[in-house]
Amino acid sequence: MRSQLIEEVSALPEIPPQSAQAFREHLGDLVEKVNTRMRSRADISLLIGENPMRMMFDNHQNHGLFMSNVFSLNAFALLADTLPWVYRTYHRHGFDWQYFPAHLESWVQALEQTMAPDIAAPLIRVYEWIQSHHADFIELAGSFSPLRREPVPEWKQTFDAFVRALLAGDRKACTDLAARSVTAAGDLGDFYLNVVQPAMYTVGDKWENGEISVATEHLASALVNRMMSMQYIELMHPPAVDKGKVVVTAAPNEFHEIGATMVANALEAEGWEVSYLGANTPPEDLLAFVSSGSIDILAISAALPFNLGAIGSVIKQIRSWPVNAQPKIMLGGRVFLDHPELAEKLGADATAEDCKQAVELAETWRKKQNQ
Repeated sequence: MRSQLIEEVSALPEIPPQSAQAFREHLGDLVEKVNTRMRSRADISLLIGENPMRMMFDNHQNHGLFMSNVFSLNAFALLADTLPWVYRTYHRHGFDWQYFPAHLESWVQALEQTMAPDIAAPLIRVYEWIQSHHADFIELAGSFSPLRREPVPEWKQTFDAFVRALLAGDRKACTDLAARSVTAAGDLGDFYLNVVQPAMYTVGDKWENGEISVATEHLASALVNRMMSMQYIELMHPPAVDKGKVVVTAAPNEFHEIGATMVANALEAEGWEVSYLGANTPPEDLLAFVSSGSIDILAISAALPFNLGAIGSVIKQIRSWPVNAQPKIMLGGRVFLDHPELAEKLGADATAEDCKQAVELAETWRKKQNQ
């Protein structure tokens, strides 16, 4: 069914630039209209269950950012992959299935109230397509396959113990496992790929299923960040060779930074001079930082499709610089795993699925530059 939906939605007419621009410019007003309409419904407590209104409002904001990216990039295939995940996640947390058509109809009405008919019509056409496949998204939500990465057999026991320690909030067990598993910076890549990355996918899946709370999920992420910081202090030494300068950051508005941290540490372990900027770096500050030095590579990570527009804006600015001042641009993160074609649409040079692939890509670029 997924492939059929992708084929069908990809056949929709492209969104005219003026419609995509109008959606982006009026986004705040549209979100407020949707919030007001949904909040005033007599059946709202049935639609969102025992969840606070804030959770619904956050979804409306994220939905608007997501659709803005879909419209600007004409990335319709994202709908077939992202909407079942949204249906599944919010339903598992108590939202009724009927919340979704009610929410979508509110967006249609907000568009009709806000924009001229000829500007709104192409956008509404996409919403009508989504509404017509409500039952399909429910079915896909029930068979949704979470993102997984299985460790190789020799790491399976360590992975299982690490997941148990994370879910128990056992900091000592996490750090002890890391210390036994990694004795040199060169070992970090295998540990990240076979323990940390699949463990975080497992934790995220348990949160989406409602098996653990937001607090437990946040604690697991914090434990991983603390563990990686300890590893960095203990294992990282100045490189014997200088391979070049890399800036690694999570995308603007992106607060999932563990993947970016793994990429930064793996590159530094292989001899690159890395400036790691962490989560949610504002676009103007990121651009100023990259332009202030002779940067060879800019690596940006994004887990969620809501932040594609901010990445595109950063890349567009960089592509306006003189060619010899432009770094190579590498994108990574969950949103690009199933849709690597988005990197080209955003103007990047390539994508990397994980920290090892990021190192390989950086080495490939370095060798070509030195030829």
